[in-house]
Amino acid sequence: MSRAEPMPGAGAAARHYVLLHWPRAHWRVPRIASFGMPEDLSAAIIAAHEAGLHVALVEGDQIALSSGAEVLPAASPSEAAAAILRLARGGALAEAGQLHHDPRITIMCCTDGKMDPCCARYGFATWKALRAAADPARFRVLQSTHIGGCRFAASLLVLPERARYGRLEPAQVPDFLAALALGQPYLPAWRGDARLDPAAQVADHAARAYAATRGETLATPPEAVFTDDAGAVFHAALPSGRVEIRLHEADFAVNTRCRTMTGDAPPETARHWLLSSLVPLGGVGGSG
Repeated sequence: MSRAEPMPGAGAAARHYVLLHWPRAHWRVPRIASFGMPEDLSAAIIAAHEAGLHVALVEGDQIALSSGAEVLPAASPSEAAAAILRLARGGALAEAGQLHHDPRITIMCCTDGKMDPCCARYGFATWKALRAAADPARFRVLQSTHIGGCRFAASLLVLPERARYGRLEPAQVPDFLAALALGQPYLPAWRGDARLDPAAQVADHAARAYAATRGETLATPPEAVFTDDAGAVFHAALPSGRVEIRLHEADFAVNTRCRTMTGDAPPETARHWLLSSLVPLGGVGGSG
């Protein structure tokens, strides 16, 4: 597991997330085999996955099921299965009268030690810090089954933005929460805008970081000038002028799971876009 592997560019997320309350002690791998889960609920989760939805098992409140800001406070396993199937088929979570609206920011912290020990080792400490520091009127903080990126533990997902974060240390939690409260990504642990492709995520992250050093914000994602085998070039607009962002690709040897670090299997290779340079294009003093 390489802590040197960059995270920007690794922000891809499922198009939709469904959160199913299930006791953490009952989680299993795969999650559809979790203790006490009936076959119809397992089948519904499989159908949701095939439709591009990610159903995560969560613990931290007693809400039965949620999708975005829509919450189904109570549901039997069979009712939850029916609700998940409706979502997979493009329908609603439930009838309007059955739903509650929860406008809070949801923070899911993977603590799924059955998937990988690092998620428990790093994720649980960060989750505890989040629970202690987060205002429950503003944030919904949950432990979650595997959400991807074990090698970036502590691995987190923030909804409704579908923002992926990694390597968030407990000491960073106050600044992380402050950024989310302002509607901004927390750049030190942000993996990139899920709406963009990997190269654009890296360019966007670099532009935002540069803007932050100037006390500015980036209004729109950078525009691609060209991308080829030799690299990529983006232009971004700041209030004080435009910048040019050049990227190149590089390979990193990574262990995708904690347990692979002690095995005989060789590390895998992950290819990432990296920042080569960020140059002002007039109207902006200095360079990043």
